[in-house]
Amino acid sequence: MLISSCRRRSLVLALAVALAPPVAGAATITVTTTTDGSVPGECTLRDATIAANTNTATAACSAGDVGNDDIVFAPGVSGTIALTGGQMAISDKVTVIGPGADALTIDAQGQSRIFDIAGDQTTSYETTLSGMTLTGGRTTADGENGGAVRSLSAFHLVDSIVTGNSTAGQNSVGGGLFMATTTDLTRSRITSNWTEGYGGLAGGVMVAFGSANVVDSTIADNWTEGSTSGGGGIVVFWGWFDATFINSTISGNETWGDSSQAAGLAAGGSAFLINSTVSGNHTLGNNAGGGFIDGAAMSVTGNVTLTNSTVVDNTSLSAGGVAIAIGANPGTGIITATNSLIVSTTAQASALCSKPLDAAASTHDFATDASCGTDALIGGAPIAAHALALTPLSDNGGPTQTHALLSGSAAIDAGDEGACAAAPVDNLDQRGQPRPQDGDADGNAACDVGAYEASDPDRIFRDGFDVPA
Repeated sequence: MLISSCRRRSLVLALAVALAPPVAGAATITVTTTTDGSVPGECTLRDATIAANTNTATAACSAGDVGNDDIVFAPGVSGTIALTGGQMAISDKVTVIGPGADALTIDAQGQSRIFDIAGDQTTSYETTLSGMTLTGGRTTADGENGGAVRSLSAFHLVDSIVTGNSTAGQNSVGGGLFMATTTDLTRSRITSNWTEGYGGLAGGVMVAFGSANVVDSTIADNWTEGSTSGGGGIVVFWGWFDATFINSTISGNETWGDSSQAAGLAAGGSAFLINSTVSGNHTLGNNAGGGFIDGAAMSVTGNVTLTNSTVVDNTSLSAGGVAIAIGANPGTGIITATNSLIVSTTAQASALCSKPLDAAASTHDFATDASCGTDALIGGAPIAAHALALTPLSDNGGPTQTHALLSGSAAIDAGDEGACAAAPVDNLDQRGQPRPQDGDADGNAACDVGAYEASDPDRIFRDGFDVPA
């Protein structure tokens, strides 16, 4: 695994992710144009950030004030801000509230990153970006992290898209985002970002020294190209900090170079996945050796905990590669799963687990090979993939893509209802649909195994007629 081995983390889940925007700050600065630079009589986004940083009126932008300033957009201001003056610096606490990811795009046109957020060990300029699409960010020098955003302060991304950003230099990590410390991603998509150089970890997101909390979000189709460049989707680097994913999907991420483990997720601490899907991530280089095990879905130094989650068709081309790896070999971390699916639907797939599930803490799971052990598996043995009747990853409602369960799936109504009812699942599936439902129409509603809850097939059509359930 690409991350330094650190002490085993205790199994603790303490998550407080704010789903609403932060409290309004000391001043509100209103952007009136999508033009970059400085325009007479207008407040550009660039001038708005300067006004927030300096607490001084700039061009037609009102002054920021001490505290967390809000930068908003006037009604009707939408479209693309094509950057012509390089990256925009942020050196004060600020919340930038766009009109929506489909209404506002900030495009660096491949000439620079988009935002560079200051901070150090004693000062945090906590920043929230919401309601926007960030694209075209790129750095080319060695060691220049963060194609779209480099933040040295706590960072929140809400209702936004980060796509088509990259780094080209050696040891330039985070093709989309480089975050030095605690990071929250909420209802956002990190897609199609990449790194090119040697040591370019994290095609999508790098969190270097802090926890990552990902809620209702997607990290998909990101990649790394260079050698020693693991973590195609997201890397949470330092071993003292954990990665938590709730109602989220990590899919289609890849690493291409040698010694580049972990296509989906790499974590130096522990990883917790609740009502989440990890699907179709692939490592394509030679990642065997070095005392580490390659995990195509995830390589984790601490513990892996799956709760009502679905892990499907993640593959490694390396000898000994698996889908879920406790990366350090043999590693002291454990893999725990409850109401979860760990599946391969192809005959030439990698093994699923680098070690058996922890039998004392795991229950009501399905796996399609014996590498995850059998004690926690329903039926006490691996199951054939076709018996689970999973659909391809697709939009089945909700903010993220999922694998639906077709009628007749062994996973329907087979879960542990106590685990479904308990926090953090709270009787909901990844899409926000209620659990349990009577998915097999036997008259008894029960929780399904995996991230998706099949609906009652008779809810609308009962005995062939359209009547209320």
